Amino acid sequence: MNESAPRRPNRFLADLAQAMHSAAETAKLASIERCGADAKAYVEALSSQTTDEAGAMKRAAGADVATIRERSKARVERVRAESQQRIARRRELLEQQLAEYDSDIELEVERVQERVTAFQNEVARVFDQLPQGADPTVFATMASQMPSPPGFEDLGRETPENERQKLDRELHGKAQAQTAAARAPLAPGTLSGAGAVRGRYYPEWYVEVERLREIGDEDSAVSLLLDIVEATEAESHADDLAVAPAAYEELAVIYRGRVGVEAEISILERFARQKHAPGAVPTKLLERLASLKGPTRR
Repeated sequence: MNESAPRRPNRFLADLAQAMHSAAETAKLASIERCGADAKAYVEALSSQTTDEAGAMKRAAGADVATIRERSKARVERVRAESQQRIARRRELLEQQLAEYDSDIELEVERVQERVTAFQNEVARVFDQLPQGADPTVFATMASQMPSPPGFEDLGRETPENERQKLDRELHGKAQAQTAAARAPLAPGTLSGAGAVRGRYYPEWYVEVERLREIGDEDSAVSLLLDIVEATEAESHADDLAVAPAAYEELAVIYRGRVGVEAEISILERFARQKHAPGAVPTKLLERLASLKGPTRR
């Protein structure tokens, strides 16, 4: 066999190569088409999901806006109701003050009349001692014994001023306590969330704090004020607002008189750690804290 003779091309191998090339081309096109279809399907699904999520976000935002508006309305209504209650209480106090004032005037009028009557009786007594047919020397003697008309300017100062003021305060305090005792306690509500105390927005409870202090139940007033402090701090953290200083101030006053300086410092330090707005009351509380913790204090 002559190995040097040229070999003729193998037709089978050529056809096989051609078939494989054609199959590869078809597979390539199919792969590209499938990738495009998958990409299109994913984009369509993403677009649909985005639309759904955007709609959900819009609905959530709408619900939040509605909640904020309702909450704002509720706060306005609570403030209005509280203002009306305070106005009503102030008018009640005015009526009591006017009644007390009228009573004081009546008492002073009675004292004036008593002095007039005493003067008239004294003058009558002197003239009753005048004998019939008395000579001028007797009249001269009687004239020296004639009482002077009384003055009335000191009637309002018959009680020493400090004692009178103390008596006025006691009467006023008793009247307040009687009025407070006649008022029903504020019932819990159903409100929940930041700023809520026993089911009500915390400013509503200042009326109850006032009532408790007026009837002498300061332990309950302190407990309620601490709940108000918790609520205003929760609202401050939730809404990024400054805390309301009223409850801290009232607790500091109560602690100063009943517990001691350490308790007052504690509540003032708690206030100082919170976010607080500029103003007279926050400045006063911080200055009070600084004075209590000054270098002269041991």
